[in-house]
Amino acid sequence: MPVRRGLAPLDERLSEPERLCAERLRELRERIGLTSEELADRLSGDGISIDSTRLSKFLNGREVPRREIAARLHLLVAEREGVPVDADELARTRSAMYAAARVRSPLQAREFELATAHEDLCRHRARTVQELADLRNELEDERKRRKDAEAALENLGIRSREEARMLTGERDAALDRIAQLENQIRQAGAVLRLRERDVAALDQLMSATDTELVLWEMGGPGGLTGIRAAVVCLRDADEDAAADRLIERIACGYSVRDVMRLVAEFEAMRRVYDSTGVERALARLRKPVDLFHWLSGEGRESKARSDVLTAVASFAPVEHLVRIHKACVEHGSSELDQALRKAMVAERRAVPEDIDDVWAEDLRKGLAALKEWRATSP
Repeated sequence: MPVRRGLAPLDERLSEPERLCAERLRELRERIGLTSEELADRLSGDGISIDSTRLSKFLNGREVPRREIAARLHLLVAEREGVPVDADELARTRSAMYAAARVRSPLQAREFELATAHEDLCRHRARTVQELADLRNELEDERKRRKDAEAALENLGIRSREEARMLTGERDAALDRIAQLENQIRQAGAVLRLRERDVAALDQLMSATDTELVLWEMGGPGGLTGIRAAVVCLRDADEDAAADRLIERIACGYSVRDVMRLVAEFEAMRRVYDSTGVERALARLRKPVDLFHWLSGEGRESKARSDVLTAVASFAPVEHLVRIHKACVEHGSSELDQALRKAMVAERRAVPEDIDDVWAEDLRKGLAALKEWRATSP
């Protein structure tokens, strides 16, 4: 049975945040009760690779773990102690790691800052969603109250003058409250849309930061050169899942122009599998409006445009295809709209009837007309 080895005393040259972080990690390791090899294995996965040597660096304060490692450690503690994960304890660990990252690794500190901001935004978004739902429920109640008062007022002949005044006051109060609620709902809806945009922007920043962290951990250069080299290195090591995740982060975190530059670099290396993989990830994960603006831009190399359009028609969610069609109509990009429909027909994509939307119906009609024209043309 493997035996846990004792840890060496911490280096006196460590800064206070680094020492506190290492002590916290040692405490968690002790509570988990696994050997270094076992713990490293349990902490690895989902694009994060840890061996006993790297774990030793964490425990000795020479390296700060990725933010995700805190959650994995506390999950193991909870499993060992038979209790739920303690959110306050997790926050304490992340705080210690962030303080150490600010001293040792600005890139990791950025990861912590973005993730914390993202969590705060998501909480605010959830609260706004609930507030909007509450306002809409109250609005329905007030509309019913107004309706009941108006219905009662129609029978004034059988009611006293005092009762009529009471009903009129009740109706007017309901009308005033309805106006207030409708104004609050409009504002809450605008706030929710802005929060959605903030979350989407942070998602993109987090993907770009995560990619740079992967490149830094692999010891290679940053930017597109490092990304290309990292994907090749992961493929050569049969780490295909990690390579695919890196490609997905690139598709989400970099501009469409830069992503397509990476596609061109893979094609120049004759790495067709990876160039196609990047295009597919772009089609699946990128916001449809981003894809529209790239596809409709002037000066695009025809092959790159055709390849992306084919990937979009093949792999983009149907809702994204509908949104691109809408953008084409709104911007007068009839040529791109026609090319999209042709690509969808070629890839046997359709818009399901259960998508009840005016633009979905418009795209369905366009696809049907194109199919009919092809069937009848010589």
